[in-house]
Amino acid sequence: MFKYADDAYIVIPAVDADSRSAELEHVDWWAQNNNLRLNRAKSTEIIFTNYKCSLPPQISDIRRVSTIKMLGVTMTNHLSAGEHVRDFLLSASAHSHCTP
Repeated sequence: MFKYADDAYIVIPAVDADSRSAELEHVDWWAQNNNLRLNRAKSTEIIFTNYKCSLPPQISDIRRVSTIKMLGVTMTNHLSAGEHVRDFLLSASAHSHCTP
């Protein structure tokens, strides 16, 4: 039997950015204690920012991304949903059965 717990999000405020690794280790510990496994190869980190700042060091085995799909909505690290809107409009136009 296989069990999956997909799409978990850890939200950490910027003032606590140094706790990222500890929070991830806590999730890993929780998963193990519940007969699950954290798949670090599928885990990603996104840092939301609307200004130029120095980013914290990357966690060694976690891929950092600039866009993420959360609950069906694509967001960029600058809190833009423009990519989501573009994809939605492209999908809608592709499925349109109207002819001019």
